[in-house]
Formats: sequence, structure tokens, C-alpha cells
Amino acid sequence: MKIKYLIGLMLILGLGLQFFRVNKLNEIVDTKQEDRYKKIVYSDSKDIPDGELKHLVLISHIESEGQGGIYENLKEVFNYAKTVYDVKYLKNLKKGEVFRYQSIIIATDNYKYLKKDIYEEIKNYIAGGGNLIILMNSYFNPFNKIAGIEELKGFSEGNGLKFKKKIFPGIDETKIIGEDAESITNSLLDIKLKADVEIIAETSEGYPILFETKVGDGRIIYTNATFFVDRSINGILIQLISYGNDFFLQNIVNTKVMDIDDFPAPLPRGRHKLIYPKYKVDTRKFFRDIWWPDMKRIAEDENLIYTGYIIGTYEDITRADKFNEFNENDILDNVYFGRELLTLNGEIGIHGYNHQPLGLKDELNHNYNYKDWETVEDMAASVTAIRKNLRDMYSGLEARVYVPPSNMLGAAGKKVLKENLPSLEVLSGLYSGTLEKGVLITKIGWDKDEPSLYNFPRFTSGVLYDDREMLAMYQGIALYGIFHHFIHPDDILDKDRGDGKNWEELKKELSLYFQNVNEKFGFLRAQTAYDGYRETLKLDKLKVHIFKEGEDIDVYFENFPGKTYHYFRLRGKKIEKIVGGKVQLITFDEKTTLYLLEADKNKISIRLK
Repeated sequence: MKIKYLIGLMLILGLGLQFFRVNKLNEIVDTKQEDRYKKIVYSDSKDIPDGELKHLVLISHIESEGQGGIYENLKEVFNYAKTVYDVKYLKNLKKGEVFRYQSIIIATDNYKYLKKDIYEEIKNYIAGGGNLIILMNSYFNPFNKIAGIEELKGFSEGNGLKFKKKIFPGIDETKIIGEDAESITNSLLDIKLKADVEIIAETSEGYPILFETKVGDGRIIYTNATFFVDRSINGILIQLISYGNDFFLQNIVNTKVMDIDDFPAPLPRGRHKLIYPKYKVDTRKFFRDIWWPDMKRIAEDENLIYTGYIIGTYEDITRADKFNEFNENDILDNVYFGRELLTLNGEIGIHGYNHQPLGLKDELNHNYNYKDWETVEDMAASVTAIRKNLRDMYSGLEARVYVPPSNMLGAAGKKVLKENLPSLEVLSGLYSGTLEKGVLITKIGWDKDEPSLYNFPRFTSGVLYDDREMLAMYQGIALYGIFHHFIHPDDILDKDRGDGKNWEELKKELSLYFQNVNEKFGFLRAQTAYDGYRETLKLDKLKVHIFKEGEDIDVYFENFPGKTYHYFRLRGKKIEKIVGGKVQLITFDEKTTLYLLEADKNKISIRLK
């Protein structure tokens, strides 16, 4: 009898100790993610004049798939760059119109309805100092000859990409060659160029795909490729247009976000062949005593703030009546890592109750052996369970950002999330990737299924250093001024994600991403995913109006949020003076200079020299 009482007393003391440990951890740090955001006060420039600078996008009367893809990409990049432009069909272009534009951008390969007198006007426009940017190649392009094509031999194909001119830091240094070259494939014109043509970029075999020709006082930028139909290279698209203008102002977010998926999450137990032989510790101890301290050092050294996405359990149960209570040891691990993350000014979002994607059977593909949810109610119960888990472990914490497991999320899953996570504001999927059923690949902006949720996608992932991944990383910075990368703690344990390398090797490769970005873009602000979203959102309604007279450029803002950031490129000029903002040099070469411009007023004036 006494033994039974003793055992009961020990159980009570054990549970009490666990309760004390969890709550003591919460007392050490304020785990609530308080709303620390001030209300944004917008303002408008006064007395905005008429006659602002615009760009002209020309398309044909035929809505081909290729032309449609390029046009959609142009709309995306110009929308966030805040570039003012007109779109016209070639057949509707009237005499005298082209001379009012800062540049002409041709986004078609069909010139059937280009009138001869309009063609002559465009030639005169270029010779007089205008900029023509051609985004699709065509055997029958009437501008081929003056663009520098001496001989047309037929058609060819080319793989890979390497730049010969400095159009944007990182992009112009990264080469996609060798085995990686097939990831970028283009249909090319087999051409011979005139001697005075300047190659901007070429295939891995050396065939020209982007080149520039001087015509009178103006220039033609020619695309001998088909890859601008692919939105994954929209960063190159906007920078090529910027490079082809005498000056170009591009709105950016200026943020650097680093995500850790499946963190906090239940730690693997036991010994692992990639860990134990080197460190002589089990897997759980490795993550607590080696991996996490290293990750904290990386954050400090490379100026990062982590956003973690919690998983409650890796059980694949998809019926609410079968859900199990969370393991106590897992809870303690989650509390420990969550506390550590928040102490570093990080953020905790939600990955899931478990790792089963939210969506009904007919909404998702079944290539990854996930289990279907029985009902919408079961999905809702899983969301409620992880929300309660968060609140219990972190003193009432509510998540604002959601990352779907394996990047799959159905419309029904989005609805469940919105209805059962009242604090949720952001969905974070992928910016580009393989289009599969149920995969969340999105532009930045409000979600089409749940318009009250905002898509703030990630551009890159992984711990293995890779040139293709590096190019994608630079694309995000070139397009939006956004670095958004993610990893998993267990990348080291996965054959594909870790390539069988030990943590010392992977740690060095991961750090290379940040070192390269910080070296080139040290101005990027380290933020959580939610902070990055907030900075992105406040620019949604921003409008930019640009005027130039002589050596003076005036920029007027509408819906100005108090401070904005921009890339500002100049050809053959320098900045003598700026009022209402300040600039810092990013890079320069013999042709162009690229600045980071910070606007502090709703009107800025720039004097050139």
C-alpha cells in the first residue's frame, strides 16, 4: 500500500516539475508577439504636374502563349517597381506617339501589323536618343538588321546562362553551365553579329542571347531567346529593362527573411550515421547542443532573424477522433527552442498540427504518400489543436504566418485556416517551381481563394550551396529587394537535401548564401516573415510619378508610407545632389551606376552631373 502511495506521489511531483519547467521558461522571456507596429501615416505629393515619363509596351493582335506569358510577367514586374507604362497593339499605334516615351518595349514576335511609317518613326526615335528593348526573338523582326544582326542562318537551341555585362550584382557573376545548363533552355536564332555589337549574356556554349547595339544617340537591347515567358527569371527581366534606359527608378521592399520549417518540432531520437561518428552524441542532443548553437552564431555573424514554423507531431493521423496528446518530452523541446527563437527577436509561425497538407482529396496531388483528411472538420480540429498548443506553450502566442507542409495547400485548407486561426494574415508558399496540383506557387499579393490572406512567398531553400539556387536568390533581390530563404533542421538527415554531408560541411555551404548576399546587399534589413510582409504590404498602394527636365529629375509619390527604398540606375551620369532622400552606391561599371535610393519625403529632387 505504501509503495502505491509513493509511486503516486512521485508521479504528482514529476508532473509538477514538468509544469514548473515549462512555465519557468515562459517567465524568463516574454513569449507574446505583441503588436508593436505603429499605424502607418500615408501622404501625397502636392501639385503633381502633367507629362510624367512613361514606358510603352507593344504587343501584337495575336494573343500567343509566349506573348501572353511575357506580357503577364511585365505587368508583375512593373506593378511592384511602380513603373508607369502604356500598352498598345502594334496595329493601333498612331504617328507621333512613340516620341513621348522613355523607352519602347516590344513583347511580341509578330510584326505583321506594324505599319511602315510607324516603323520609320521608331527608327527615328532610337536615333534621336530613344531606347528600344526587344523581349522576343523573331526571324521576321524588321529591327533585326539595325539591332546588329549581320546574318540570319536559321534556328538553334541553347542551354545555360552567363553574363558578360554588369546588369545586377550576383546575377552577372553566377554562371549556369555544365550539368546545370539544361535548367535554362532557349530557342535561338542562329546569327552572326556585327563587330560593334556588345554581348550582355550568352549561353554556356557562347551563343549570344542578350546584346546591345548603339543606333545614333539611342540603343537597342535585343533578346535572342524565349526565356522571358518564364516568371522565375523576372528579376533578370526588370534589370534588363533598367539597364536599357538612361535612368530607371524601381521600388523595392528591402528585406531579408530567413525561415526554418519544422522548427520547433519533435526532435529525432536515437543515433544517426551522419551525426554519431563525428560528434558521439545522439540526434536529440546534437540538435540541442551543436546544431542550434551553430545556427545562433550564423544569425549573429550574418545579420539574420529567424522565423520558425512549428509542427506538433509527425504522426500521420488525419481523423480528429484519433488524435493523440502531444508527447511531454516533445513539448519541453518545443518550449525550449521556441523560447530561444523568441529571445533572438524571432517569430513562430505554423507549419501544422502534423505534416499532412491541408486540402481535400481532389485538391492535392498524391505523389508524396500523404494521407487524405477525412473531412473539413478533421482539418479544422488539427488547426485548433496546434493553435491551442502554441497558446499553452508560449503564454497565449498567436501565429500570423502559415507555411504549408511540402508546400501543398488546397482551397478548402485555406478556408479552414482562416476560420480557425483568427490571427492569421500571411501564407508563405514558393515564388516559382514545378506546377503540380495543390502546390502553392504564388506572386506577392492577396490570395485568389482567400482574399483576406496575403501571399508572401519564399524564393529559395536548402543548405547545399548551388549556383541555380544562388541565381534564384539574386532574382528575388533584383525583382523585389527581397531575400527569402528557408531550410529544415533535418536537412542533414535527408539523402537529397543533405547529400550525405556532415554538419560541418553543410554549415559552411549554408553560410556561403548569406555571405554572398551580405557582401553585395549589406543594406537589406534583417526581419521576421511577418515584418517582411508588413513592409511589402505598405507599398501596395504606392504610386510613383517621374519627371525629367534637363539634368533635373523630380519624383512625386502618392500613398507615401513615410519611407521607401528604390534601385536607381544611371547611364553615363552621376548624382550631384538629392533633396528629400539619400543614396548609397551598390555597383558601377563603364556604362551604368546602380544606387540604393532611400526616399524620406513624398517628393524628391535629383540633380545629375
